[in-house]
Amino acid sequence: MPCRDARSTYQLSRREALQIGVGLYGLSLPQYLRAADTHSHRRDISCIFIFLAGGPSHFETFDPKPDAPVEVRGLWKPISTDVPGTLICEKMPLMAQRMGKVALIRSWQGKSGSHSTGSQHVASGMMPPTAGQYFPNFGCLVSALYGGKFAGMPAHFGIPFAARYTNPPGYLGAAQAAFNIEDDPCDPRTAFGKLNLEKVRLEDRQAMLSQLDNLGQLAEVADSGLEASGKFVDEAVSLLTSGAMTKAMNLDEEPQSLRERYGANIYGQRVLLGRRLIEAGARFVTINQAVQGGLFGNGKTNGTWDNHHLLFSSMMSFATAPPNAPSGYKWHSYSGPGNLPQLDMSLSTLLDDLDERGLLDTTLVVVMGEFGRTPKINKDAGRDHYPAAGCVLMAGAGVNGGAVIGATDKIGGQPRTRPWGPEDVAASIYHALGIDPHRTHFPRLTRPTPISTGQIIDGLFA
Repeated sequence: MPCRDARSTYQLSRREALQIGVGLYGLSLPQYLRAADTHSHRRDISCIFIFLAGGPSHFETFDPKPDAPVEVRGLWKPISTDVPGTLICEKMPLMAQRMGKVALIRSWQGKSGSHSTGSQHVASGMMPPTAGQYFPNFGCLVSALYGGKFAGMPAHFGIPFAARYTNPPGYLGAAQAAFNIEDDPCDPRTAFGKLNLEKVRLEDRQAMLSQLDNLGQLAEVADSGLEASGKFVDEAVSLLTSGAMTKAMNLDEEPQSLRERYGANIYGQRVLLGRRLIEAGARFVTINQAVQGGLFGNGKTNGTWDNHHLLFSSMMSFATAPPNAPSGYKWHSYSGPGNLPQLDMSLSTLLDDLDERGLLDTTLVVVMGEFGRTPKINKDAGRDHYPAAGCVLMAGAGVNGGAVIGATDKIGGQPRTRPWGPEDVAASIYHALGIDPHRTHFPRLTRPTPISTGQIIDGLFA
C-alpha cells in the first residue's frame, strides 16, 4: 500500500478494488461476518441508545396517572401489561405485552429544562459547563476506550446523528466523532459521515470503483487537526473495501414482514438499521427517534417530541392539521404514524428481534429523552419542559426485566422515592458495557475525573 499522510491522495489499485466482492455472494449478514471475523468478540456488550429528542411525556408513555385530576391525567387511560401491577399508556399496546423484557426507572430526574443543556447532560452523564459541552457522549467515549471490533465497522454510529442538541465528541475532538447515517436508510444514496455512499450491488464493480477513485477527496475534509482527517480517511477506505458496511446497510436482506413490523417508513427502518449495525459489530448506536411532522418537524433530521401544543393529536398522527392548530404556525403533514405508535411498533419489534437472534443478552437498549413534561396540561393542549420528573426504559445486557424502579408522586411532579439522575444512568450504562464507571478518562482536566460521578441504579441489573 502506498505511503500517504493526511494531505496526500490515497490510490487504490484496480486489483484491490476488484477483490472487494470476493466471497460475499449468497451470504447473509451474520454468515458473512462469521466468515470474515472468526476471532470476533461475541461476548462484547453493545448498546442501542434511542434518544427521544425534544422530551417525551412520561404521562403519555410509561408513567400514567389515572387517579390524578383530569388536567394532569390527560385524555388517555392506562393499560395492563404482562407484568402484574405495571400499567402504561393505552396507546402502547405492543409494548404492554413486552414489559417483562424491560426495566422502567420511574424516579428519574434531570436538572435542566433546556434542550441543549438537558440533552448534553443526558447523552454524556456529565452536566455541561456554562461555556458549552465539554464531556463526550457515551458512544464517543466507548469508541475511544474500546475502538472498533474489527476493520470496516466503526465503533459508534449516529442515526441520523449522535444525539440532537449535542456536540457528541466533546473534548475528544473530531477523531472520535460518530459515523452518522443521515436521510432515509432505504434511499439508494444515503449520506454517511462525510461521504455520500452509493449502496450499489457488489457485482456492480464499475460503480464501486467510481466511489473508490473519489477517496482521494477525503484528504480535503475540514476536520480539525490531522489526526481526525487521517483517521477518517483510513476508516473510509476500510469501510468501502471490507464489505461489512455494504452488507449492514442492505435492508433488502430482511424479510418484508419484519420490516413492516418495525414500521414501513424512515423511522422504523432506522431502528432496524440500528439492529443490523449492532449485529455487524458496532459497539454503540445512537438513534434519534422522532417523526418529522406537525408544528416543528419540517426537515429530514429534526423531528421532535417537544409537544407544547396539541399533544394528544400530534403524538398519534401528523397526517392532517387539527382544527385548533395555533395561528402563525405551519403544519407539516406526514402520512405515517406519529411518535407514540411509531415508538410502540419499532421498540417492541426491536426487543423481539434482538431476543430471537440471541442478541438481547449482549445488547443494552436505552430509551429516554432530555426531560419529562409538566404535570398540568397547558392552554395549548400540550405539556411543557419539565426536568423534575421523567422515565427511562432499559432492556437487555443483564437488565432486570419486569422491574419498576422508583415512583413519582400522585401527579407525576416529583420522585417520591430515591431520584436517579443522568449521572446514575451513565454509570449504569458503562457498567453494562463492562466499563468501570469510576475509572478516569478525562486526561485534559486539571485533576483526575471519573467518566461517571453517579451510582449504578439499585435493582436495575438481575
